[in-house]
Amino acid sequence: MMWWLKARRVHTHLPVGFLLFVLLAAVIQDGPVALPSLTLSGSEAVQGMIFVPLILAAVLFNCLQSRLGAAEDSGIRAVRLYDALLALGVVALTVAAGSALASVTGSHAARNLDRNTAFLVGLTLLCGALFGSSAVLMPTVWPLVVIMFGLRGPGDPYPWTVLLEPPHTWYATTGAALMLAVGIAAHVFFPRRPA
Repeated sequence: MMWWLKARRVHTHLPVGFLLFVLLAAVIQDGPVALPSLTLSGSEAVQGMIFVPLILAAVLFNCLQSRLGAAEDSGIRAVRLYDALLALGVVALTVAAGSALASVTGSHAARNLDRNTAFLVGLTLLCGALFGSSAVLMPTVWPLVVIMFGLRGPGDPYPWTVLLEPPHTWYATTGAALMLAVGIAAHVFFPRRPA
């Protein structure tokens, strides 16, 4: 287990990524980000909090991509199971962080941190299984797609966007949980793509 933690650089990368995640969420809170040149729906701003989960999704994927290829492929340890537990643990930490930030700061957007992180982590893991290490770009591309094409009008997102939906929207939460499950399953069961 210790060799796996060191090979994945969990002890160095994830604490820094999680600290940055919490600090940015505390600073941004419910603040809007004006992106008028990107939006096709006429909306002038989106919540900056939809970009905060990018940090953890990218750092987690970076950790999962740093591996000892030959040793892991020929070994008998359940390395991919450890990876799945790590991804679930990161998402579980965002549940606690989002709840704590929402109660301390009163931020409504902080209630979506866990859902949005789960969705982006699942999407990144799925794309990682399909496309290899270039999937680290996916957590950045999805919010841009959502901002450009995901609004019917100001404050009215399409259901497929997930990231822009209000807290406790059942279909967004279900979609995020399904994406996380599919991403973890793809990471665990699909053969590794070359870097």
